[in-house]
Amino acid sequence: MSTVLRGKDTILHFSLLEGQARAVLIDSTRLCVTARRTHRLSDTASVALGRLLTGAAIMGDMLKNDRASVTMTVKGGGPLGALVAVGMPGGIVKGYVDKPRYEDPDGNIGRAVGSDGMLTVVRDSGMREPYAGQTALVSGEIAEDICSYLAISEQTPSLLSLGVHVTEKGISCAGGLLVQMLPGAGEAAIQSVEMSTGLFAGVVSEIEKWGPEEAAVQLLSHLEPVELERSIPEYRCDCSRERVERALISLGEAELRDMIDTQHGAVANCHFCRRRHRFSAEDLEKLIESMKQ
Repeated sequence: MSTVLRGKDTILHFSLLEGQARAVLIDSTRLCVTARRTHRLSDTASVALGRLLTGAAIMGDMLKNDRASVTMTVKGGGPLGALVAVGMPGGIVKGYVDKPRYEDPDGNIGRAVGSDGMLTVVRDSGMREPYAGQTALVSGEIAEDICSYLAISEQTPSLLSLGVHVTEKGISCAGGLLVQMLPGAGEAAIQSVEMSTGLFAGVVSEIEKWGPEEAAVQLLSHLEPVELERSIPEYRCDCSRERVERALISLGEAELRDMIDTQHGAVANCHFCRRRHRFSAEDLEKLIESMKQ
């Protein structure tokens, strides 16, 4: 599963056509490699989850509040089961897939994910109640499904290309490109972006060949890109023993007493990083005592 990687992953934000559109280009190779190693993903699962993680990294990096997040859940009815990815500011992501070892014999991602189901997106601004939107899956190929969600639920027509290249040595490159028209865009600007759809489909090949900065030049130069900001995305789980303690306390004293009597403690497994948080009967007794203070 090893592969030769160049420098750090990168997210680049651009203004296009004098502010009539925007673009986000990401090299997500390292974060996808980390996800592959963390979950021991098959090639099929690496591509499917890698695409969703890359999309979540783009959408998460567009959030402004440090406490905000966007959670995308794909349930397509395919043999991979559910896929979940959480994106946060700075391009920080985490995720998992129900069946990480499943391998489609033909590498057919749409079939492995399935298209008989829904994409659910939960946006948490960090300040008010989270907003949840849901759309039917289009193909199970992930990028098309996210575009459909953005157009239907958020009224934001978008072009999105996501890809993960896998060789016999592992993931060689992963990345994506999101282009969105902004309010007030003229017809000529819209046509210029629409005519670039075929070019954008090769974003991962361009990143693998040139690196993210030069790939952006190759793909966007005709749209007059102006770089606005950049960040370094990363696969990182934010679970902690303290968080698990708060979750256990929320169950209430009766539930904790039952764990002590029947299990002599508790074990909490994190879906995102596979870490196990163990609590002895004595630990649970201490949590119960803290609830009374």
